[in-house]
Amino acid sequence: MRIAFDARPFERERTGVGRHLEGLIGAWTLVFPGDRFLALSPRPVLVPPGLEGTVEVPYSPSGLPGTLWLQTLAPRLARRAGADLFHGSLGIVGVVGAAHGSRSIPSVATIHDLTPLLFPEWHSLKNRLGFTPFLGPSVRVARRLIAVSQVTRRDLVLHHPAAEAKCRVVLNGFTPLPSQTEPVPVPSRPYVLFLGTLEPRKNVARLVEAMESIWDRRPDFPALVLAGGEGWGLPGLARRLASSRHAGRIERTGYVPSERAGSLIRGARLLAYPRLFEGFGLPPLEAMALGTVVVASSSSSLPEVVGSAGLLPDPLDVASIAAAIERAHDDETFRREAREEGLRRAGCFTWERAARETRSVFEEALS
Repeated sequence: MRIAFDARPFERERTGVGRHLEGLIGAWTLVFPGDRFLALSPRPVLVPPGLEGTVEVPYSPSGLPGTLWLQTLAPRLARRAGADLFHGSLGIVGVVGAAHGSRSIPSVATIHDLTPLLFPEWHSLKNRLGFTPFLGPSVRVARRLIAVSQVTRRDLVLHHPAAEAKCRVVLNGFTPLPSQTEPVPVPSRPYVLFLGTLEPRKNVARLVEAMESIWDRRPDFPALVLAGGEGWGLPGLARRLASSRHAGRIERTGYVPSERAGSLIRGARLLAYPRLFEGFGLPPLEAMALGTVVVASSSSSLPEVVGSAGLLPDPLDVASIAAAIERAHDDETFRREAREEGLRRAGCFTWERAARETRSVFEEALS
């Protein structure tokens, strides 16, 4: 099988979808060594080191805006490269003329979440215009659809009922975070870790407010480390943090690569992940696999991922977030049980399983 895929998530620092592709393709090429992947993008891509030699990168930069490229050049490039199928890794596929063209290439779209549709205020106009208008047509044109969680499938079918017959759920796996060969600087004092891009749905403001309420009562409580690159939609965050009455207890690291993320997770007292919405949520899974206690939230897919291995407070309730963080820090019996259950649960989410299930969906699309 020759699979062309939308490689735009490899154009920059890898976050959620880029890490999804890295883990999926890495496992796939081990399980199905005869298959080939073709990375297509309108701009140069940075193939992750672990995929070098297993992913072909046909020269395709065009300078076109991503959505225009996907709707015009991408299907032709895939056919020209001899691909059997096009994988829309960002949830949409080429739809212009695809419904009628006899030479259209079969396609499968992987949908991570529907937040541009459900919560447009969390996204830039560019992101909304590049996704929402093309989701319905992609549902009609794609041979199959993949949702990364039951919640994502539910949302998709609710808004696009035509997706029900062709949508399959393939849960993400997780890639064990590498150990750094050289020492990585981590805070010398105990800390609560936030990991992820700083953007509205990550609920940073309420997390900071929850931590401030704890520090007001417990000056010796661990610090807060915000590890993640600057996203969209939080222009006042830096000012908010600087003006905090506990500003000295809040540390920002900026974007962290996998090696440093692993060191930060291992060294943390707990991972605080009180997201307003997630299509899946890889960091809690990675923390569970490393034996770090997780405070996530009761929202969206996070109960699917974390289960009983962590605490799931209401992400809209600052007091609930604070209480969960304090319990995860103080209750040693809970911490021991959570570590044991987290390690067991994390072992169920493998990229090998995801690769086998995804290939099965691709086979359905080609049959």
